[in-house]
Amino acid sequence: MRKVKAMHLSAYLAICSSFLILSGCANHAQVNQTYEKALIEKHCGEKFFEDNLNKIKNNNDVIYTGLNTGLLAKNCGKFETSNTLFDAAEESYKYDVDLENVGKKGAKLVATTLINDTIVDYEGSLYERIMVNSYKALNFMNLGNFKDARVEFNRALLRQEKAKDYFAKQIERDKKELEEQSKEAKKDENFDKNFKEGKKVIEAEYSHLFAEFDTAKRFTNPYATYLASVFFFMDQDYKRARDLFREVAIINPKDKEIQKESKIFNNFAKSTKAKGKYIFVVYENGFGAVKEEFSLTLPVWLVEGSNVVATSIALQTLKRRDASYPYLEANGTKTAQVVDLDNIIATEFKINMPSMITKALVQTALKTTLNAAVANNDKTGGFLSLGTSTLTALTTQADVRSWRGLPKSVSVAMIENKGAISIKNPEGAEIHKADLDKNKNVLVFVRSFSPLLPTHIEIIEN
Repeated sequence: MRKVKAMHLSAYLAICSSFLILSGCANHAQVNQTYEKALIEKHCGEKFFEDNLNKIKNNNDVIYTGLNTGLLAKNCGKFETSNTLFDAAEESYKYDVDLENVGKKGAKLVATTLINDTIVDYEGSLYERIMVNSYKALNFMNLGNFKDARVEFNRALLRQEKAKDYFAKQIERDKKELEEQSKEAKKDENFDKNFKEGKKVIEAEYSHLFAEFDTAKRFTNPYATYLASVFFFMDQDYKRARDLFREVAIINPKDKEIQKESKIFNNFAKSTKAKGKYIFVVYENGFGAVKEEFSLTLPVWLVEGSNVVATSIALQTLKRRDASYPYLEANGTKTAQVVDLDNIIATEFKINMPSMITKALVQTALKTTLNAAVANNDKTGGFLSLGTSTLTALTTQADVRSWRGLPKSVSVAMIENKGAISIKNPEGAEIHKADLDKNKNVLVFVRSFSPLLPTHIEIIEN
């Protein structure tokens, strides 16, 4: 036990010094529900946005706050406020995540490894970053500002391209950082054995999870590409629109609606004589998958002898949520699914999973050996041992923060603009009807959380 005594002491001091931080931490599961409820019930009061803008000004979990309240502002038709919130999240990505200095990253890694990820600000996911720029672009389109919308779509596409190489580099960086942090834990002579056995149990659990999703080896988000192609078509940059739409068509080779749209895009790019104005219907369906916590009990071999103790480990998992209508009909044309965002989310989760498992197992090793050391050297009649055990229970948490309002899937339709739009659900009930300018291209954005809730509509003409 002497081998790890120094490690136990330093870990114990680190955890104790963090107790005040922990006592002030938000219940993220509850905050998630608050954001989701606000979205469903369309809380559009100025006070709500003022409070969240103040949180951002005070540097209070900027990315998490900006993403969730920014989407709510968009659904409330507060497009400028929405972009202010999204801008804050994007700036925080840039300066607090991407450009974070080595010393700060190292300190954060130590803190999160000894405690958990909930004590630091949310850093977001790559799919969320892409969607930030896509939604900012839609906001600018709603405001009639196609110049800035072009900038945002270009940023979304650039993030999409970088995603192809990002994960390989990120995984390698995470691996090196975690190797450094696990050096202390590896002083425990049973670390390798505990790690191997624990990893086997955890991966068996995750094998059931990924049976529910269709994950890809490489990350791509065709929704962002589709939205950008529609924008460039509406902005009369037909060649750029066609080139982008080709990527969507390649991913959906057997879908009749997508292939029909691809031909129209191609005709406009090839000939200046191509005529007609079109309505693009983009339908966001239900609620996308989100992170939840699950716990496992693992056997841990202690440093001395062959004693085995049971310890709890908290990990992230993904939870599928409810869909709304499987499709809509726009002037008699069914929307066709262009992307299952649940699978996009699961792909990124799966790519990041090895790093997450490693970190959780290192946390478990440090905390278990700390508790064992304190118990064996406790001269306070058990009070010190009780304290460290309580702190361990408090710190055994998974980070369940995420962008709660993203859709489960997206389907689309493209129809000739004859001056009116009628959108019906699968039962034939009309959920929206409007007259349109038949001399303009039109984007009809439809958001439905549930068949039991009102449908949100945005109409953009150009």
